[in-house]
Amino acid sequence: MKRIVSFVCIIMCITLMITLSACKGDASKEVVLKDVLASINSNFSISADDMLTIEDTDTLELYYNISPADVKQFAAETTLNSATDITEVILVEATDESAAKRVYDALDVRYNSQRDLCASYSAELLAVINECSVEQNGNYICLIMSDDFDNILAHYKSFFK
Repeated sequence: MKRIVSFVCIIMCITLMITLSACKGDASKEVVLKDVLASINSNFSISADDMLTIEDTDTLELYYNISPADVKQFAAETTLNSATDITEVILVEATDESAAKRVYDALDVRYNSQRDLCASYSAELLAVINECSVEQNGNYICLIMSDDFDNILAHYKSFFK
């Protein structure tokens, strides 16, 4: 009798483990950052004519000092006219947790650099930057600088729900 009860308990435990593993797999969500950026552009009327799209990881490294080896995927745009506009949207999925830390640090350096630059010539743009920040969600890191930061950030975060 003990053997039968033990056998039934083992079967129940295995079934429970398989069920929990299947649920965990469904919970992870793949976010395509190029789609997110396209959605941001269309929902917030960001014109492609006003923006420089960063197409490859070599250019991403040149502008933001982010190693291509740290990048799983990305989507990035920056304004063509930084003298009058500060719009910049950099979305990166890092390859792992340590890469995410390096990407965060690189984007934080960019943020502070832009803030320091604006402090020297534009109080209006500085006020915009001071409301922005670098954000991290697991291996996803973003730098959004815009006068509509709160709404764009909320839209970005909605892709992870």
